[in-house]
Amino acid sequence: MNQTFKLPTLSLRFAKNFWAHRKQNGWIVVEIALVALLSFYFLDNFVVATYDTYFCRPAGDFERDHLLVGQVGVKPFEQDTLLAMTNLYALRDHVRALPEVQYACITDDFGGEIGGYHQSTFCAEADTTRQCSAYQDCFLLHEQYFEAQGLTPVKGSPSAAILSDECPEDGAVITRSMALALFDTDQAVGRRIVEYDFSDFALQNGGPLIVNRFTVAGVVEDYRCRPHERYSYAILTPRKSLMGNFSMIIIRLRPDIDTEAFMSKICGSYTNGHGSDLPKDLQMGLYYIPNLHTYTAYAETKSKSREDTILFSIMGTFIGLLLLNVILGTLGTFWLQIRKRTEDIGIMRSFGAKRRNVFWMLWCEAALLTLIACVIGQIIWLQFAINIGIAQGFTMTGTGHETDWVNSFWLHFLIVCAIQYLLLLAIVTLGMVVPTFIAMYKRPVEALRHE
Repeated sequence: MNQTFKLPTLSLRFAKNFWAHRKQNGWIVVEIALVALLSFYFLDNFVVATYDTYFCRPAGDFERDHLLVGQVGVKPFEQDTLLAMTNLYALRDHVRALPEVQYACITDDFGGEIGGYHQSTFCAEADTTRQCSAYQDCFLLHEQYFEAQGLTPVKGSPSAAILSDECPEDGAVITRSMALALFDTDQAVGRRIVEYDFSDFALQNGGPLIVNRFTVAGVVEDYRCRPHERYSYAILTPRKSLMGNFSMIIIRLRPDIDTEAFMSKICGSYTNGHGSDLPKDLQMGLYYIPNLHTYTAYAETKSKSREDTILFSIMGTFIGLLLLNVILGTLGTFWLQIRKRTEDIGIMRSFGAKRRNVFWMLWCEAALLTLIACVIGQIIWLQFAINIGIAQGFTMTGTGHETDWVNSFWLHFLIVCAIQYLLLLAIVTLGMVVPTFIAMYKRPVEALRHE
């Protein structure tokens, strides 16, 4: 008998096989569901970190193409602080006077991908239930900081020049997402913010302690605060002098200037890192700029040794090992499953079923098992996420710009679920391909003798 297997026949055969092997299929579902449950949290973090690092930029993120960074050196070390600062500002003014330079400022902190940030918890003074954890940075007054950095004030906020020069001592400049989180509007100028200390020490001594109070002096568009996380909550506070002897210079070139040509012109005569044979454009009196980099290159160099990069690598390695174990376990499980069904494959082939029909029937069964298992594991994880507050209010809290998919819990959850299912389905497919093809290419008589 050599009848052709039609679609209804295959569908019926699929249903019968699925039910006939329900015990074996049940164990497979349990195994994959357990993998889905245990791997979801790590996969979620990995997907978000990858998205944040390589694909996402906040809507108002500052333009980096014409931004340069240099470390300021002094030879020999200047003991007279007043004279040292005078020479330092003379170097800054000299750089500003270059025809290619639009803005230049002295700083010891950077916004965006470079700064040495620390995180604090802030509340709206009028409503302390509205809280967000934000990165805090400082800037020197009268230094063209906002213009050089490229931070853009929102409509209704003072201009970048006013924020750089006239921010009051108790004032603070916050990002748009932070204003929305605390006040539900980006028109937050004049509103009050309280910084709290929620450390274990503070909690053991009567509860959270008030560290500072700020008046919002301005609101700027969101920008990325660290290399491997899109964290749009940031607050910048003014100060009148540098914190120490270490200082940097931020240089923003004019939009019509070719950055590579400018760097080649300025840095072409460098011979070492100690200032020998430096171009006159980068030295003034005792001060000089021994190293000048594009902002992006400097950030990439610094990020190689940053803690978050190390954690990102560790997380990636852990997930890689987890996936390796999943792949090996699934390969073994499906290899045994298909070998046990070699006789069924022989019967189908003897009745005229084509190899592609047999393969797709087995693959659809594996895909259905994977779908059932993933849904079970993901539902269990969802209950856990709600109970521990990850899905607080069914929105992802503290994750960034309000229009981003990560900020919507359900959209975020469904996207990660889809990625997890596709990933596990690819692993399951890899586990069943080899034994299925071995069984299909056996002669029907040989397959029927298989035990």
